[in-house]
Amino acid sequence: MMKKLLLLPIVTLVACQSVQTKNTAHCEMPPYRGSADFERMKSLVGKWSAESPEMGKMKTEFRLIAGDSVVEERFAAGTPMEMLSTYYDVNGKLTMTHYCMLRNQPRMKLVKSTANSLTFDLAPTPGLNPAKDKHMHGATYTFIDANHFKLEGVAWENGKSCPCGPPVIFTRQ
Repeated sequence: MMKKLLLLPIVTLVACQSVQTKNTAHCEMPPYRGSADFERMKSLVGKWSAESPEMGKMKTEFRLIAGDSVVEERFAAGTPMEMLSTYYDVNGKLTMTHYCMLRNQPRMKLVKSTANSLTFDLAPTPGLNPAKDKHMHGATYTFIDANHFKLEGVAWENGKSCPCGPPVIFTRQ
């Protein structure tokens, strides 16, 4: 009886490990290679910090999720200002969804790509009326070097541009 009780945890452990191995095998896929613009956003994966005269110390973190097909940016994690943005390709074009502290989720499309910058502008977004609702309307990421990028946001309220704060330069941590 004692031997049976001792074997039960070992059999259970082996069974769980074989189930994990089988599930992992189903998830094996070739590495994801996105558009050149997606690959540029991917270069930001890591932790970053900045200092702003208006907002003080800021932190943001980029990471890959969903089989490396989405770049997730989590700004000001754990604070009332926490926001999430996701960057992903739709039909080969870089797209962004910004989950804002303003309690809306503007979608943006890439409207300009240069050797050192990516500029997003508002795309049709269900439930968002750009003529009335205050929202993030656009953003430009300027890649200064491997350890610095500049972020310039564009906010709108009542159908026109409103203050969003000065551009901020982030440094890789």
